[in-house]
Amino acid sequence: MRDLLSISTNQDIVFVNNLKELQKIKGLSNKRLCIIKTDFKDILKLKNFCKNYPQVEFWLASKNISRQNVINANNLGFKNVIEFPIKQEVLDDLINNNSDKNQSYSENDKEQSKFFAIKGKKVMIVDDNHLNTELLAETLKALNLNLSIYQKPLEAAKVIDKEKFDLFLLDIMMPELSGYDLASMIKKTKLNCNTPIIFVSAFSDTENKIKSYNLGSYAFIEKPYNIKVVKSQIYSLLKAHSEIEEQFKKQDSFLAMITHDMKGPVQAELVALKMLLDMGDSIDNKEKREILEDLLHSTKYLQNLVINVLKKYKYSNGSVVIKKQLNSIKKLVGECCDEIKYMAFEKNLHMKVSYKTLIEDLYFDYDEIKRVINNILTNAIKHSDRNNNIVIDISDNKKNLIFSVSNSGVGINLKDSNDVFEKFATFCESEKSANSGLGLYISKQIIDAHNGTITFKSIPNERTTVTFTLPINLTA
Repeated sequence: MRDLLSISTNQDIVFVNNLKELQKIKGLSNKRLCIIKTDFKDILKLKNFCKNYPQVEFWLASKNISRQNVINANNLGFKNVIEFPIKQEVLDDLINNNSDKNQSYSENDKEQSKFFAIKGKKVMIVDDNHLNTELLAETLKALNLNLSIYQKPLEAAKVIDKEKFDLFLLDIMMPELSGYDLASMIKKTKLNCNTPIIFVSAFSDTENKIKSYNLGSYAFIEKPYNIKVVKSQIYSLLKAHSEIEEQFKKQDSFLAMITHDMKGPVQAELVALKMLLDMGDSIDNKEKREILEDLLHSTKYLQNLVINVLKKYKYSNGSVVIKKQLNSIKKLVGECCDEIKYMAFEKNLHMKVSYKTLIEDLYFDYDEIKRVINNILTNAIKHSDRNNNIVIDISDNKKNLIFSVSNSGVGINLKDSNDVFEKFATFCESEKSANSGLGLYISKQIIDAHNGTITFKSIPNERTTVTFTLPINLTA
């Protein structure tokens, strides 16, 4: 979109060709509008990036405009989808309109910005009176919600166990099925048993209110109602419930992460213990002591993980907290290889370590980089063919230490190799195996926190290589 950039004199409007260009924009938070060219394949990544800038309005421009693409874009929070290439008259109107808006925010602008947090939330309205549903829909228009409106409660009842909703607004007195009966049905569904319910009714006596709250209603809106009050009630409820759900997701992610980190060491311990039992008296005391010392070392690592993981991660904002100290990378690599050697032994795999650098000591968080290396080596062992080598290369390019692990095996066929670093990204179906999809995601967070890079390359049925870099800093 370089031509558009040269034409536009409005500093509050920015045009980009893809996500990479978007990520390089300086001062994006100060822009009013950003138009992104897309083929819709990257729309989820765009959404994840754009949600960090709620004060900026994002539009999409594409050659592939279809009804479904537009609906998906709107549901993900993108206000407009326009045709690419953008016509000159559209661009002129765009610049003029946004130039006027830039003079000062209207009250409506501020309101729309406030409601961004709940944009696209799914709300079901059930009321047999079409005037009531129209009034509610108009009241909630400013919130940019995804509304499903039903005037026949039996029809609504057919949907509640098929679609997940963020809120139900129910009238009480309806033919065929009362709001109370529908609420009871909602509470029995798997998808919506925890979804908030609000009753909207003219029957506002104490008995009806108590009955509604006993059914789990979050609020009771009396007809006729104040539009501003209702809008505020629903906004506050949706926002609060969304934050609670997000916290639960972070807790689930946190528990999965701990389980993932424990899996490798526990597996190594099991193999070592099995060796001790299988060999019996045939193993001499010196070798037995060596295995027991390795087991003790692995157990201490698990103990340290349990004690420190809560201190090391701030899951309230998703950031990794690291403590850099001067450490020996050579010592760390040797330690990691020792801890997983029994897993390698089980598949008759040989670890080949090659040091092509004179740099041994540099600043990094020992425990966290150990987690990265252990994860990469565990994956390499798991996905290697038997009777092969796992090659570890350590080199430098003067600015960065380069750590690379390669193994021979089935590999993964990916269109975008960066997909392996997404949270919960798994390839169980193609690999015929089960995994949590957190290992490389966690590794990337740790390497990013060290200002390094991590890459994944795989040639199916040949070789897979994971490489990460660490800056060679003279100070922490």
